[in-house]
Amino acid sequence: MAANDYDYDVFFSYRRHELILDWTIQVVHRLEFWLTQELGGREPRIFFDQGSIEVGDRWPDKLRIALQSSKCLVCIWSPSYFQSHWCVSEWQSFLAREQKLGLGTHGLIAPVRFHDGEYFPEEAANVQWADFAGYTATTPVFWQTQRAVEFEDVLKRFASSVAGLVRRAPPFQSDWPLVEARPLELPNVPLRRL
Repeated sequence: MAANDYDYDVFFSYRRHELILDWTIQVVHRLEFWLTQELGGREPRIFFDQGSIEVGDRWPDKLRIALQSSKCLVCIWSPSYFQSHWCVSEWQSFLAREQKLGLGTHGLIAPVRFHDGEYFPEEAANVQWADFAGYTATTPVFWQTQRAVEFEDVLKRFASSVAGLVRRAPPFQSDWPLVEARPLELPNVPLRRL
């Protein structure tokens, strides 16, 4: 990494689960394609652990370095996202950066609702997110359906928003905050009677 520049345009933050890994990989590839169009043909540099961490890398260090050297954060929110130490730390690190910069109504985070929203922490619930919930799937065949065709338009609009974050990124600072956060407490969900 150059001492005065970013390595990545986007840090892609998500809760890894084998059932949605194919869906997530497809979203990243499509986001990369549409973001390239939005950036005038320049391919974006996206940190996505699947393709950015190599065998032998010390992955916790690699994540921290990538987090500090990324212009913005795309995060895929679900209840389980907020139960992950790593995911919450990534999100909180970008919130701390926004606070350090004094950013008010428009920051550096592009959140996506994967599922739910009712049990998100208040700080997340008060932010406008892109809603992918109607297009999430655990089966690869999803990408062959009409819903996937509709989702393409959603991804195009989302890429436009992310491109705005990339363009508006503040100058690089080597001391961007890194937050070690704890997962949020599980919500108290009442059991329903049958």
